[in-house]
Amino acid sequence: MATDPTARGGLPRTRVFALVGVAAAVAIVVVGLAVLATGGTESDEPVAAKSTTSEPLPGRPSIAAPPSAEAPEAAAARVAWAKAALAREPGPDAALVLAAAQAEADDEAGARATLAATPSPRTEAALALLDYDTANPAPAIERLRTLAAASPDDGFVGFSLGEALLWSGQRAAGEKVLRAVRDGAPDTFYGVASDNLIHPSAPGGYPPYIATLPPSSGRTLAQLRAAATANAGELQPQLDYGAALLADGQRVAATDAFSAALAVDPSSVEAKVGKIIATYAKDNPAASFGQMGPLVRDNPGNPSPRLHLAMMLLWIRDSDTARAELRQVATADPDGRLGQVAQQFLDSLQS
Repeated sequence: MATDPTARGGLPRTRVFALVGVAAAVAIVVVGLAVLATGGTESDEPVAAKSTTSEPLPGRPSIAAPPSAEAPEAAAARVAWAKAALAREPGPDAALVLAAAQAEADDEAGARATLAATPSPRTEAALALLDYDTANPAPAIERLRTLAAASPDDGFVGFSLGEALLWSGQRAAGEKVLRAVRDGAPDTFYGVASDNLIHPSAPGGYPPYIATLPPSSGRTLAQLRAAATANAGELQPQLDYGAALLADGQRVAATDAFSAALAVDPSSVEAKVGKIIATYAKDNPAASFGQMGPLVRDNPGNPSPRLHLAMMLLWIRDSDTARAELRQVATADPDGRLGQVAQQFLDSLQS
């Protein structure tokens, strides 16, 4: 069974939460910091210049289902948990989660039975993935093409087609499908998973945003949105809302929130940093570096641009330069929130 592509390049979530939790709620950082410490830099070679094919990947593409914090780690326990969840709320999504758990536990017959019992485009796509034959992947791929054409807005179906194309060695075709899934719904699980597969040498997800001021505890996104709307002429409510949106993975909405903050105060470094992080694109990281670099240069006493420059450096696997930037932040702001976060990242990189 192939490794779950949505987790490629990532740390176990428990370590990530431990890393950022000390400094309060921050964005979920799905990044293999220990791997980054020894990794190379992802190429900036334009996509169009890459080969249109590659060697087929071993095994078959996996059934990618959204993770749950409640799911047990052990395979057998995860299957039991997923069966209970399906019994409580029957439907294609729960069936996918159970089938994925069964397939990972090497119970292919059980996975097939689960999927067949809940007919839908999603479960049919998952069955096509189980039918994927490394010696002859064409039938499974054609079945996925038909399903994707009939359900163009289904992220799982589109992702599964792109995944199968990549596994078969059809890189350009697979990336084209995955880009369509990502661009159509960039903040969804399958939008992010598609971007991860397009850029397998980069860490999963995106650079985190760490607000200079700790977030107000106990306020929901709805409450923060209401506060931002009610105080449209004030900077901090817009910043708080943008930070919370990024922590929730809503990068598109966060971009709008930070744009609203800049409308209030065009000189706000915090808002500029937030918007750069919210719009970071793995297809073109140079654009974000081109914006963050001048902020670092022009605001030498503000630790936020430098800390977030380090975050972006980690995402292109330039860990040596990232360490140097983190050391500067930790030294310049030892008692501040950002300095302490920088030190935590340094400690993780060195472990």
